[in-house]
Amino acid sequence: MEKAKSLITLISISFGAPLPGDEQLPIISADFKISVFAQDPLVRNPCAITFDQQGRLCVGMGPQYRSPTKDTPGDSVWILSDEDSDGEAESRKQFATGFNSIQGLAWKGQDLWVANAPDLTIVRDLNGDDIADEYTRVYTDLGNLEHGLHGLNFGPDGKLYMSKGNSKGLTEPPERVAPAPFRELWGIADSAHFEDPTPIIFTSETYKKNYHNPRDDWGISGGILRCKDDGSQLEIISRGFRNPWDIAFDDRFDWLGTDNDQTMGDKIIAPFFGSHFGWGHAWSFDWKGDGHLPTAPSSGPLFEGSGTGIVFCKVPGYPEKYQNVFFYNDWLNRETRIYRTKWDGAWRKADRENLEILAHAEGGRTMPKSSGRSFDPVDIEIGPDGAIWMSSWGRQYGAHFEEGKIANEGRIYRLWPRAFSPSNGNNTLPVWGNASAQDLIGKLGSHLPVWRTNAQEELIRRGKEILPLLLKRLSKDGNTTSLETWLIWTIGRISPGQDWFDLNTNQKIQSLRLQAFHQTITQEVVEALNDPEPRVRLEAVLTLRQGDAQGKTAALIDLASRETDRIVFYATWGALMELMPEKNRRDLLDDERASIRLAAFLGLLEQDALSEAEIQPFLNDPSPLISGLAKKRLGGKYQFEHRGKPLTKNRALQKQTG
Repeated sequence: MEKAKSLITLISISFGAPLPGDEQLPIISADFKISVFAQDPLVRNPCAITFDQQGRLCVGMGPQYRSPTKDTPGDSVWILSDEDSDGEAESRKQFATGFNSIQGLAWKGQDLWVANAPDLTIVRDLNGDDIADEYTRVYTDLGNLEHGLHGLNFGPDGKLYMSKGNSKGLTEPPERVAPAPFRELWGIADSAHFEDPTPIIFTSETYKKNYHNPRDDWGISGGILRCKDDGSQLEIISRGFRNPWDIAFDDRFDWLGTDNDQTMGDKIIAPFFGSHFGWGHAWSFDWKGDGHLPTAPSSGPLFEGSGTGIVFCKVPGYPEKYQNVFFYNDWLNRETRIYRTKWDGAWRKADRENLEILAHAEGGRTMPKSSGRSFDPVDIEIGPDGAIWMSSWGRQYGAHFEEGKIANEGRIYRLWPRAFSPSNGNNTLPVWGNASAQDLIGKLGSHLPVWRTNAQEELIRRGKEILPLLLKRLSKDGNTTSLETWLIWTIGRISPGQDWFDLNTNQKIQSLRLQAFHQTITQEVVEALNDPEPRVRLEAVLTLRQGDAQGKTAALIDLASRETDRIVFYATWGALMELMPEKNRRDLLDDERASIRLAAFLGLLEQDALSEAEIQPFLNDPSPLISGLAKKRLGGKYQFEHRGKPLTKNRALQKQTG
């Protein structure tokens, strides 16, 4: 805490002095303005926020966090309205209710996805009265609200991405079973015996959430997952996390997030397919991971705090210094930081060790309570007006009641650069189905997730007749990177055979990702392994791994023999581990090239495929990297803490079959 205060003192000259009467506001950078959009009693303990297609703020909040019983009233999603466009909400309307603790929201079309562990729920308004009529429980048994489900984002591939902490489900079939990828993350034994549940549809009157005791109940690992927009084809993208509260992608569809620590400092992460970030690793653990070959490295300095919401910012009209940055909230230190990327090959890093502060409360908080300025930041989004919107939690850690009613504070803040004027006009499309193609294409590059997602789905619905217009726009000079990314994905999803573009690095990367999306491996993918840009080589490796390209392992071996990039080499040995039979990889342990032996050795160790007797000779390997790994592994496997019910589910299996 003293370190954080010292840092605030050092950079205080860049912040505006608080004015009389501003004690309730955070201190912000001198070149920013701030306003309160909503406060208690309109909002209490606001957590997840998002915007609907009309540009209205939707807030998930209620009494569920932190110690709910079965009888605790459910959380709700509220639509806040600023009817006179004066920048302050006057009213709210309950859109949906009856949830567990809401920690993530995302719109797509008429569907609002609600992360409320142990459930993932879709709600729909069927008659246009701004009240949800249909509730679909897509998944359940996802663990409790502690290290729960967060980070809902729809990507340009049309899929829902989510971040999940390491709390595990009960696995009590047939009603309480999570989908197999979640059970895999937690290390649930015998999980292959359980059938994945199917979604259940309710009305607003019949919907009932499932309850999970909020006490810690840890599995092996959390992860980043994705699924289609009906919940099918769920898969793990990245693993090795303790509690990644939120994730966000930039205009190139590259991810960034934070992972809450146990005692070592929160970690900044840049997840990618097949990566493991250390928590719950099969045999070796290094939290930061930068020089630790068995796992993926971090992407910035560790910080003693509690990372929550994160958002990418590239808003037209913002000063250059606030373009192409991420803003992330730290609830415990009560501040918002600025992350600027500095690429080291394919390794995303922060451009400095001491990340700049955008807003702060003159000090952190204890877990039970905060005092002083009203700034306990949780979620963060860029609004339809171009301002930065934040939800600010109440003073207490969990729900606080007075006279039987929830009495926590709450704030919704708007921040924007002084050189920028937030728009108050109606920026929505009246009816997506009636919008012109040009209007839809314009929305593809929007910073508002629901606008670009809905515009893309409508363009895809119109089909191949729209392709010439999309291709023409892609060929124009002056497209933003975001528009270019979403154009390529829209074209590729409409016409899978017409999805290779290579005029610049971003076009190559998105084209490779489309090859993985369509499970097609062309010669261009193999040739991309030789690209001078490490990020292109990385994407080529990931495409081969996702495309199950077992016939291309020779090209991967060749890459491993010469690859010097930290991230690309990590991805390469991971791809070989997945695509090449164990026997063939064992043969590579005798290769004269140290990098090939290293790639094979790392994969076999991760799969626990070598006995200690087989590892012993590698203590004398001429490569210090290999001999060091052998010594570390022979010193024993790292043991992770599990909490709650044991990971074996023999009892549950007997209950199901007996």
